[in-house]
Amino acid sequence: MKNRNIITAAFTLLGAFSIFAQDMNPSNVPSNLKQNFQKSFPQATDVEWEMDGQSYKVEFDMNRNEHEIWYATDGTTTRTEQELTEAELPQTIKTAISGNYAGYKVDSIEKTTVNGSSTYEVELEKGWNNEKDVVFNEDGKVLSEMID
Repeated sequence: MKNRNIITAAFTLLGAFSIFAQDMNPSNVPSNLKQNFQKSFPQATDVEWEMDGQSYKVEFDMNRNEHEIWYATDGTTTRTEQELTEAELPQTIKTAISGNYAGYKVDSIEKTTVNGSSTYEVELEKGWNNEKDVVFNEDGKVLSEMID
């Protein structure tokens, strides 16, 4: 009986996630959004559209990095996320890492921009078992830190 409850809960959870983000056929994406996207990112590859609540979300690759953009129905960009290389990090964040996380190496970086304000989630590694996820603002201030 316990296993049946776990299976039922798993399917319920899976169904809930599918309600919030559903893949879309590109032909169902409003033409103004597709045109805006194609004009801004003509080199994008592996483009996938989905509905995320009331927003249209497009996921794509460009220059070997993953990107995600959320559009309102009027074509306004409401949120962006993109992978960055260490070389693309602002100097303020590089300085904060070298000063506060000596001995750690940058494993991955994701830049998130909402309403013109950006944060940088940096996964840091030290040895095999010591990992931290640190979120910085553009000035290099630590907004959150979590041991991974």
